[in-house]
Amino acid sequence: MRKVFILNNNTKDKVKYALMKNIKENLAGEDIIIEKTKASGHATYIAKKYALQEEPTHIFICGGDGTVHEVVNGLVGANHIKVSILPIGTGNDFIKSFDGLTKEDFLNLGNYKETEAMDIDLMKVNGEYAINTISIGFDVKVAEEVNHMSNQFKLTGIGAYYMGMLKTLIQLKCEKYDFQIDEEAQEGYYTIIALCNGRYYGGGYNPCPQAQLNDGIIDMCCISDVTRRGVLKLAKVYEKGEHGNYPNLATFFQGKTIHFNTKNKAVSVCLDGEIRQIKNPTIEIEQNVIHLLLPKK
Repeated sequence: MRKVFILNNNTKDKVKYALMKNIKENLAGEDIIIEKTKASGHATYIAKKYALQEEPTHIFICGGDGTVHEVVNGLVGANHIKVSILPIGTGNDFIKSFDGLTKEDFLNLGNYKETEAMDIDLMKVNGEYAINTISIGFDVKVAEEVNHMSNQFKLTGIGAYYMGMLKTLIQLKCEKYDFQIDEEAQEGYYTIIALCNGRYYGGGYNPCPQAQLNDGIIDMCCISDVTRRGVLKLAKVYEKGEHGNYPNLATFFQGKTIHFNTKNKAVSVCLDGEIRQIKNPTIEIEQNVIHLLLPKK
């Protein structure tokens, strides 16, 4: 089976060099293709090219969560393609949902000589797929600031998230949301809403500790109205996934389809870190659509 490496070309040169050395040491003599992205969205185009060829292919996604998001959006329905992730981006939250595997385990190509297959779900909203999380409210505003911090000040990971959160606190507000989970209508005033396939986002926060990538269910966490001081106290609890111990603060739901009634007003929705403006978003789960090959140590 040919192996295709889709590489985010914004990756630092020393990381690219380490990847090429890794390939040479572990995959010498194999059918290798390296595809470098040229712009935002290009990884989806590359993935679609191989999805249409129908030749058995093992794609390695070389980048962060944004690159993973782009590639999987090009692979839905491509059952002949297997996917592995080499987390060399600034944000690598998706791989944290795999208990027992470290970042180093994913990066070592020697660990892919034998693999463990796992079919996983995706969440779909307005024709676009999210592999990890979808968020609405405070977190989206934080994500916008995180992108700004990353681009302007070269901050990454949890440091960028903290700085983005602090700046967003200045305009903190709780909003009323009307939504329906499968057949049940709900409403409430919330500061943060996170819908999860994976368990981690934002540099390591854990909104839905029970979320599973292959259970056919969307896990949803809603955080009620909190003060600015309360958000700062919440951060550590939220990072550890212990906010469920405060039922007056956190409410959890599960479902296969979640619809938000925004009264035809466009709201900011964050899909795996990518921000979109969407009216009345409906989030659905699609089962077993990405075919992962996980490393074996």
